[in-house]
Amino acid sequence: MTAPAGVARRPAVRAFGTALWLTVAGLVAWLLVRAAGYDHRTPFAQLVSFTPYVAAVSLVPLVAALVTRRWRAAVVAGVVVAVFGAFVVPRAIPSGAPSDGDRLRVMAFNTKIGAGSVPELAALIRREKPDVLTVQELTPEWAAEFAALRLFPYSALRALPGASGTGIWARYPLTDNRTVDPKSGFDQTAAQLRVSDGRVYEVVSAHPRPPIFQAAEFGSPARWVRDLSRLPSASKVGPVRVMAGDFNASLDHSPFRTLVDTGYVDAAAQVGKGLVPTWPMNGTKAPPVTLDHVLVDSRADASRFDAYTIAGSDHRAIVADLVIR
Repeated sequence: MTAPAGVARRPAVRAFGTALWLTVAGLVAWLLVRAAGYDHRTPFAQLVSFTPYVAAVSLVPLVAALVTRRWRAAVVAGVVVAVFGAFVVPRAIPSGAPSDGDRLRVMAFNTKIGAGSVPELAALIRREKPDVLTVQELTPEWAAEFAALRLFPYSALRALPGASGTGIWARYPLTDNRTVDPKSGFDQTAAQLRVSDGRVYEVVSAHPRPPIFQAAEFGSPARWVRDLSRLPSASKVGPVRVMAGDFNASLDHSPFRTLVDTGYVDAAAQVGKGLVPTWPMNGTKAPPVTLDHVLVDSRADASRFDAYTIAGSDHRAIVADLVIR
């Protein structure tokens, strides 16, 4: 003897409803972590990077609730989708045409401790003709191989073994070569770029420590937060500041948003390419996220942003055109 079909379906229906509400609850928890900036510790510092993917997944319970006519779940799921959209979608929408002004093309590249292909990067530089290049994880060997090509007449280098070194190459003179903060885990180069008509820009090769899982390592989340806080805030006086490189942070990380909110423009987000992934790009199974950025203070706008894969590196080279008012 078998139970009526309706009776047999009831446990499955209840299980589906429970799974739906649990999924929505998990998405709400993710939103709370993202909104409250509760990402200063493991595992949230690492997971928050994947918010754009979770935002896409949030559509699934909404559709499921609508199809099965679970209206209360649909309302909550709809609010979740709307909030995720408010966090993520603006990065994919251009925020307006740049104003008239002086042009500066900026490129940034993380070599992956010297493994990135110098010939491929050189070919990209010859094609793109950037005015300034910032490099992260700059080893002495990679710096010597690249410098031998004589692609730029000027440089400000802090090449070091391992991942700590950074540098700047430019078509114009670089002066006042210094480290951003000697207390930072990585040696982030800063210099004054003096272009031909007398204009001066401050350029920073940005590379805060990563928020890796092991608390005892140099890249713990707490140290990552401190490194981001040591990067200079935006200013409306003095030379226009450009910071380009591997920030080991996305726009979903609250320490990075705090830095941007001091008055910086994220070039990729301004031109509607803020969701273009930059790491990892070497076949690693993790979904790629956006950790490499070009920031410029609010006296400038971005008119273009692109990212290019370079053999040997797990980061893409990024290029941004800036318009300085």
